[in-house]
Amino acid sequence: MLHYKLFNNYISTSVRADLFLLLLFTMYSSLLSGQENYGKIENRLAGMVDDTAKANRLLTLGKHYCSVENDKALMYLQEAYTLSLSNEYTEGIGKSLLWIGRVYYYESNFLLAGKYLEKAKKPLEATGDDQILSYLYFAQAANLKVLGNYVRAIEMFKKSISLSIKVGNKKRLATCYMGIGGILLDRKDATKAFSYFKEALILNKETDDTVSIANVFSNIAGYYHSIGLLDSSLFYLDEALKLRTKLKLDRHIASSEKYIGTILIEMGKYAEAENSLRHAQSIFKRLNERTGIIVTNLSLATAMVKQGNLKGFDLANQTLQLALNVNNPNLLSFVYGKLSTLYAVNNNYQKAFEFQKKHIKLKDSLFTSAKERMMEELETEFQTKKKDEKIELLTEKNRIQRKNNILLGILIVFFGVGVVLLFFLFKMKSVAFMRQRKLREQEQVIFKQEKQLIVQEQKLLKEQLESKNRELASKVLEMIRYNDAISSIIEKLETMSHALKANPEAQKSIHNIIKDIDSNTKQNIWDEFEKVFKNIHSGFYKKLIEVCPDITSSEIKIAALLKLNLTTKEIAAITYKSEGGIKTTRYRLRQKLKLSSDEKLIPFLMQL
Repeated sequence: MLHYKLFNNYISTSVRADLFLLLLFTMYSSLLSGQENYGKIENRLAGMVDDTAKANRLLTLGKHYCSVENDKALMYLQEAYTLSLSNEYTEGIGKSLLWIGRVYYYESNFLLAGKYLEKAKKPLEATGDDQILSYLYFAQAANLKVLGNYVRAIEMFKKSISLSIKVGNKKRLATCYMGIGGILLDRKDATKAFSYFKEALILNKETDDTVSIANVFSNIAGYYHSIGLLDSSLFYLDEALKLRTKLKLDRHIASSEKYIGTILIEMGKYAEAENSLRHAQSIFKRLNERTGIIVTNLSLATAMVKQGNLKGFDLANQTLQLALNVNNPNLLSFVYGKLSTLYAVNNNYQKAFEFQKKHIKLKDSLFTSAKERMMEELETEFQTKKKDEKIELLTEKNRIQRKNNILLGILIVFFGVGVVLLFFLFKMKSVAFMRQRKLREQEQVIFKQEKQLIVQEQKLLKEQLESKNRELASKVLEMIRYNDAISSIIEKLETMSHALKANPEAQKSIHNIIKDIDSNTKQNIWDEFEKVFKNIHSGFYKKLIEVCPDITSSEIKIAALLKLNLTTKEIAAITYKSEGGIKTTRYRLRQKLKLSSDEKLIPFLMQL
């Protein structure tokens, strides 16, 4: 049931993303039609003077390649930013930062995107251009929503709404209403979400935006689905499907049919669900959209199995092979979870258990990767900030250098004009000298700020290490609960085996299952713990062996658990040993480490 709910959430999110996907499709089509014109702009850049006109051309190219060729877009936007700084072109500075933030948004680097969008706010607010400010606030809201900062996202959506009303931009206004509605629906505030969807629908009807109307219908269907009114949800999905069929939007048609199929499964209308899902499947195959095929196939397999058609298991296994060929660990984890649920429905608990183990293992691996990626993003953010500050500093130096060169030229040309002119030239030189001194003072301030930033970064890394230790402790407690659950399952299987004395063959099968669960679980649990522990305390084992070369592998395991400040009872639960055995191991550890008392053992291990 848990995986079925996750699947419904995935479908609902996919439907709410239709507007965004259509926007990208429209943008891509327009880019293709105007490709030749942009090529001419690129060719003219080399002969242009480094002024605001060139900065605007670079911005045009950066916006054009945004989300299409991100590396190329960044190249043009960074050049536009540098040029705007040197010309003190405030609007160019703000727009460069805004679109650099959008490029990182499309690259899914949401933390870095947020930094650039925030930096764009001050220069763009100085321009007083409400149209571009409205877009900036919308971009910030979209980025904050992805990061899960719903409170700030709604705040930015409301700012964009205020300016959109002021400039009369109804399409952006409707998009903001849809964004707020989506957040409220995710936060289980369905009634408020519905009111925003209705407002968006009214605006889209005023602008005769059929595509957006269909997307609102899909969101309204999600609202009725969330409150359990499946008939109403199905009605609005059908309305959205009619509009999308009329517009011949194949990708959106397949999305609607897929969602309709999942609703029909919940309603117990498995044959109708199969028809809708097969239609979605055929479209996704034609579009060669493998993710859509995989998700649709899993729902189709469920509908088939619910009707007693065991070919659904063949389809599910084929889908697993397709998912293995797609480089998407999140999707593969979802498939394992779905297959586990599917086999559980057919009472094949051994298969269900195998797929559930794979699902949990991959899920834990993804969690670890996400943490590592976060550390890399923090480092990238720090390096990027330093690079930006260096660019600004170099630009300022170049500007001062150019002014000094001009002053030198004037001195050479007008050297003999007289004492009066020489006095004024000397005065100008003094002004330039004062500016240079001020610049050096600013450099010293920047240097101090960088040192403070390094200290703050070190503090942040220390806090993150403490956070990871808490997560590791949470993982250990989860392992304990998992051990208890496995033990409970084994006890129930042993009771079942005892009840089946008259059936030796069944007893043998149950004993084999108990043996497999017992052997696999112990090793897998310790392997999972050791993988997470080494990621956080990478040098602990090496230091321990250096201090105590004759330590055994069993004593190393106990030392690692003691480092987490676990009790003897908790360690016994994890290692499947008695509390007396753990106390004996602790005594041997103290002897080998030459510690006088048990009270000094844990502090010693925690310092390694």
